[in-house]
Amino acid sequence: MNSITNGPGRLLGPASILQSPAWFRFQHRLGRTVHRLSGSGWWALVVVERTRAGSLWYVPYGPILDDPATLPRVLDELTMRARERGAAWLRLEPQSPATADSDFAAATERQTRTHDALSSALHAHGAYRAPRDIQPALTRWVDLTPAPEKILSAMTGTNRNLWRRHRDKGIRIEHTTDPGGAEAVVELLHRTAGQRGFTPHTANYLRTAARALAEDGTAATYTSSVGDTIVSAILVYDSPTTRVFAHSGMDPAYRKLRPNQPLIAQALLDAAARGQRVGDLFGVAPENEPQHPWAGFSGFKRSFGGTDVPLGGTWDVPVSQARYRTYRLARSARNRVYSIVARPVASSVRATR
Repeated sequence: MNSITNGPGRLLGPASILQSPAWFRFQHRLGRTVHRLSGSGWWALVVVERTRAGSLWYVPYGPILDDPATLPRVLDELTMRARERGAAWLRLEPQSPATADSDFAAATERQTRTHDALSSALHAHGAYRAPRDIQPALTRWVDLTPAPEKILSAMTGTNRNLWRRHRDKGIRIEHTTDPGGAEAVVELLHRTAGQRGFTPHTANYLRTAARALAEDGTAATYTSSVGDTIVSAILVYDSPTTRVFAHSGMDPAYRKLRPNQPLIAQALLDAAARGQRVGDLFGVAPENEPQHPWAGFSGFKRSFGGTDVPLGGTWDVPVSQARYRTYRLARSARNRVYSIVARPVASSVRATR
């Protein structure tokens, strides 16, 4: 395989988007400094981020490697280039993904095998697990290569029935590549976040993503409506091989109608009709961790069929040991303060439920 020659559009998985020219354009429009670097058998789209301890180079789902065995050499090259530009550390999510000519079983098997090899190489190189994963370390892939009925048959019976009967319930499903369609995602996502206690991306982030990625058909919005009211919405990111379900929201007043299930099913079927090979539901918790904060919606994602796929998580490689140590100490101190302050608040919330 020569992924450097084939380019990101030939890769399977989310790296085909987050390491693409469209993602470069999106990050640039957010006002960030972005580099495109490459060498023998690898490439990397690098986003420069700033902290009080210095700048870091973040490589979302990258660097991309032809062969996992080259990772130590690639880390040395990236470290040298980062040092020349004054970065304090690298933040990486290395991938050596399958290409579009791989069948689904081979692609997922390769992802598992290369994940183990890359993790071992990172440990041996002295890398640290980042304080948190930036992109999901584990995700759910749905095979889009079978006939539509087989894609549907891999879902639960409930999901199939909801898709087949959604019109009977008065639900209308639409999609658009017009960036303005993302406004429904912005509104519903932020409303959901306020009720469920998570912090979503800003409205500016989502709007900029929709505008920048829609220019070459890399983003689309799917909506479910009842009458004139949009009740659920999804923003998807597309490469020639992969559809990533990136952001979604739903009006809780319509929860009993379950508008998300037929919406996701339709987006998967449409991706298959476009010739895409993988539907990436983008982030699940391990099945053996029922207390994980993502456990509930991970079960929901698994109801659409597919396979859990490891993506390796986020790793830090110090360029300046002193500055990286300062960053880790400051973060640890901040977390301790937050824990002390938040503990009585959390107890109070539990007591009033």
